[in-house]
Amino acid sequence: MCGMLGAHDLPGFDVAARLELIAHRGPDGAGIGTEGAAIHGHVRLALLDLTDASAQPFRYGGGLLSFVGEIWNHAELREELRRQGAAFKTTGDTEVLAAALSTWGVARALPRLEGMFTFAWSRRAEHVLARDRFGKVPLHVHRRGRGFAWCSEMKGLGPEHPSAPLPPGTVLDLATASVRRWYELPRRAGKLDLAEAIEAGVRERLFADAPVCCLVSGGLDSSLVLAAARRANPKVVAYTAKLEGKSADLAAARRLCAEWEVPLVEVPVPPPDTARLAEALRAIELPSKAQVEIAALCLPLAEAIAGDGFKACLSGEAADELFGGYGSMCIKASGADDAGWRAIRVAQLEKMARGNFVRCNKAFMAKGVECRLPFMRRALVEHVLNLGKQDCPPGKGALKRAAERLVPAWVVRRSKETFQGASGMAGAAARAVQNPTRYYGAEFRREFGASHAG
Repeated sequence: MCGMLGAHDLPGFDVAARLELIAHRGPDGAGIGTEGAAIHGHVRLALLDLTDASAQPFRYGGGLLSFVGEIWNHAELREELRRQGAAFKTTGDTEVLAAALSTWGVARALPRLEGMFTFAWSRRAEHVLARDRFGKVPLHVHRRGRGFAWCSEMKGLGPEHPSAPLPPGTVLDLATASVRRWYELPRRAGKLDLAEAIEAGVRERLFADAPVCCLVSGGLDSSLVLAAARRANPKVVAYTAKLEGKSADLAAARRLCAEWEVPLVEVPVPPPDTARLAEALRAIELPSKAQVEIAALCLPLAEAIAGDGFKACLSGEAADELFGGYGSMCIKASGADDAGWRAIRVAQLEKMARGNFVRCNKAFMAKGVECRLPFMRRALVEHVLNLGKQDCPPGKGALKRAAERLVPAWVVRRSKETFQGASGMAGAAARAVQNPTRYYGAEFRREFGASHAG
C-alpha cells in the first residue's frame, strides 16, 4: 500500500523530516524526489516487484510519480502500452501507472485504471494529485496561499497544517488549485453474475509477490471472501480476533474454517482501556465511536498478520453498504422507491470514503499491512448500486442468493451483527470509558486539532 507525503510551492515544509512520521506505512524503503516546484516523498510496502527497481518516487518519461495502492489491471495495461511503444524495466504496477500517465496523459489514463490508489504526478509544468473512484485510499491535502502539502495520513502534516481529504474520483491540479471529477457513478446496471464477480474480485486481490491472507469474522461477507480465496488458493490462511471466548462470531469462524480445513489463527485482543482506545484513534485519525472500536480489534490483527510474514489481507468490508445490510438502511428503504433505495446505498458508499475505508486503510497500515476489499470491484459496485429493490432487496437478499453457491447454508442464515458488537468490543469499551463518544471526540481534538477535516 505504501504512503506518500509531498509539497508543491510551499517553502519551509520539510518533507524529509515529516516522512518519518508515516514510516510505519513503508517498512521496505523510503525516498524523496524533486520535479519543478514539487517535492515527492514516499515510503514503500512492497507487494509487487519486491526489488528496488520499483522504488519510489519513480521517474519515467520525464515525469515523477508517487503512488499508493494497487492497479489490478496492470498486466493488461502493460500489454496495451507495449503495443504503443512503451518499454518496461520492472514487473510491478508502479511503472505501468507512470507509463500510462506519460503516454496517455492524466485525463485519458485515469478511466482505464482498475484499482485502489492515490498518486502524485509531476511532469514539466504539470503537477496533480488524484484519488480512486470510491476513495478506498485516503489522501489529506493542506493549502496555504498558492502552495499545497499532501499526505496519506494527517499525522504527517501535523495540527499546524490543517487539511481536508481529496474527494473520491477527483483530480487536483496543484498549479491552478482546481479540482475536477474524473469519475461519475453510472445510472444503469449491466448483466453480471454476482457470485462470479465476487470470485473475480478476490482473485484480483490475491495477486501479489508477497504473502496474502484473509480476515474472517464468522459473518456472511468475510465467509464469502474466504470461500473464493480458498478456491483460488487451497493453502490460504485465515485470521480472526478473539476478545471474548463466548462470541457467536468466533464460534462461527471456528466452525467454518474447520469444515473447510482452512488454518485459522485466533489473535488475542486485550481488553480495551483508555490507552488502547486512544492508540486506535491515533492510528485511524477518526473520532467515530464505531470506527475506533473496530480499529481496536484490527490493530492486534494487523500486528499478528505482519509478524507472521503476510503483507496484505482480504476483508469483507463494504458488502453491508452495497446490499443493504444495516437495520437503519432497511428502515429507510421501507418507504423508498428504486431511486430512493439507490440514493440510500450511494450515500452509504460516499460515507465509507470518510469512515470505513479510512479506518480499514490506516488501522492495518499502522502495522505495515495492506487491507484489500474484493466487494469494491468497480463492475460489481456499479451493477449492485443500480439494481432496484426487487432485484436487490434490503437485508442483503441479492448477496444471500449469490452466497448459496459458495458458502454453507448455516452461514447464509446467520443473523447480522456488527463486528464491534459481536466480538464484545463495544461493551468492553463502554465499561472502560464512561462516555466513549465524548472521550473519542476530546482525544481527536487534542491530537489533531479542531481544524482538521475528517
